[in-house]
Amino acid sequence: MTLTFSAALAVGAILLSCGAFTAVWRRERGGALAALPMLVAGAAVCLAGAARFSAGAADPSTGEELAVLVTVAGLASAVLGVAWAGKGATR
Repeated sequence: MTLTFSAALAVGAILLSCGAFTAVWRRERGGALAALPMLVAGAAVCLAGAARFSAGAADPSTGEELAVLVTVAGLASAVLGVAWAGKGATR
């Protein structure tokens, strides 16, 4: 299967828009912060697609490391955000 530049951007845009919709739809802060990994994953897919096709045919795996780094950073910030939002809740 060959991946085109427009397909990479379309998948990234779909992930990003689903994450934005989820963040807006949730009323509580913790639920809205749970959409952060999807937002970051969409941005990472777009970054990986742009890096792959800007590098040319030299190395088709260019950009995957950046996508993984951005996704891990987004997941870590979501975990910290949900922990911070739940800190004020009573048990």
